[in-house]
Amino acid sequence: MTDTEPEPTELPSWEDATRGSMVRGSLWLMQVVGAGNIFTKSQLRDAFPEVAQIDRRIRDLRNYGWVIDTSREDVGLGSHEQRFVKPGSPVWDPAARKRRSREPVSASLRRSAMERAHYACEMCGRAVPHLDLTHRVPLAAGGSNDLDNLEVICTACNAARHAAPGISELADRASSLPILERTRLLTWMTMGARPRSALEDIWAQYQQLSSIDQQAMARHLARLLDEDAQAEDGTS
Repeated sequence: MTDTEPEPTELPSWEDATRGSMVRGSLWLMQVVGAGNIFTKSQLRDAFPEVAQIDRRIRDLRNYGWVIDTSREDVGLGSHEQRFVKPGSPVWDPAARKRRSREPVSASLRRSAMERAHYACEMCGRAVPHLDLTHRVPLAAGGSNDLDNLEVICTACNAARHAAPGISELADRASSLPILERTRLLTWMTMGARPRSALEDIWAQYQQLSSIDQQAMARHLARLLDEDAQAEDGTS
């Protein structure tokens, strides 16, 4: 037994829904899988059917010293298998988790998050001058400084998130949407993210260009549209 692993009788239950999903995932590994044993993605998802991104929460444990191998580290594993090698910091202990999560987000990690978002808000897609970096799962709730847990968000969306309405009001608003928009919204909910179109990505990257390059880009598109119009005239 490692120095960071308490006696089994001291562990809280992994089924305690009041705890964060990363904490519950760590307890599930300890109490159900056991160090040194293999588990599959389907077993993990069956254990946490209500957690859309439980795979990501298990990956977050690596930031706390947990060793969980995939087929990249252990060639004997299948593509859907992982091996729980050994536990790290006892993330179910708030004090231990707080000590580990005090490290600030590094400049390189911040830059990686901004580059991934194309320097635009990952909620609304706008490339505004001021962008915040937030945690999808707060550090206090078991989140980490892992890139997957960082989100680039504009001030307006950040404020709107904290002023979000109750579920009844939100459900009423969703019910009033056209069926195609309701379908799209449900897709985003299922994916746990709002995918951006190529058009939105190009617009966000265009915003980062110099004024001279922006003008050149506009002329390029105008020329393409003019060529398209001439081609249509020629075929009509």
